[in-house]
Amino acid sequence: MSKEGSAAPAAAARVRGAQREATRLRLLDAAVAALIEVGVARTTTLEVQRRAGVSRGALLHHFPTHAELLSATVARLVEMNERAIREEAAAAAHIADPLSRGIRTLVSAFAHPSLVAELELWAVARTDEGLRTALRRAEKPARAESDRVMAELFAPLGDRPGLGRVVALSVEFARGLAITSILRRDDRLRDQMVESWIEAAREMLDNRPAD
Repeated sequence: MSKEGSAAPAAAARVRGAQREATRLRLLDAAVAALIEVGVARTTTLEVQRRAGVSRGALLHHFPTHAELLSATVARLVEMNERAIREEAAAAAHIADPLSRGIRTLVSAFAHPSLVAELELWAVARTDEGLRTALRRAEKPARAESDRVMAELFAPLGDRPGLGRVVALSVEFARGLAITSILRRDDRLRDQMVESWIEAAREMLDNRPAD
């Protein structure tokens, strides 16, 4: 077979591969947009298929189950969440105290739609074993990215003995506030709680955790 003859099938295969990847990305974009705009309950496979403008067969080829479709959005949400944290860190750059700046950045970032959407996925997974299993698998690589972002955010605090505990608890604190704000939004109370947590965290910074 001539070189021209053997190159044609290879080129066609590359085109098909690029088309499949483009379809997969279009489906992921549609799923992430739906999660943020209408929530988990309404992010059905039919809704994602409609938004992406693809056939049912194309959707099922890439994501055979609803759980696999939803869990595949985690990596994209993590990217969006990282951008949210960086945006809020830039907005808080005027705060001189690195502890206050880091915690306030987290609290503000967790109010972004992409972070709220990820929390909603976690909540739904409580009673959906398939989704829970898929999310745990998807969250493993995402956790490393999250740890890296947290390390950068709180890097100005150096290696204070209690820093690891403060960062972990601050993430949980920000998550809790984000969930509470869905039903109750009291900015004055929220600010008081943030101030109280900053002071509590400050006391923990120089205390080495007990073995």
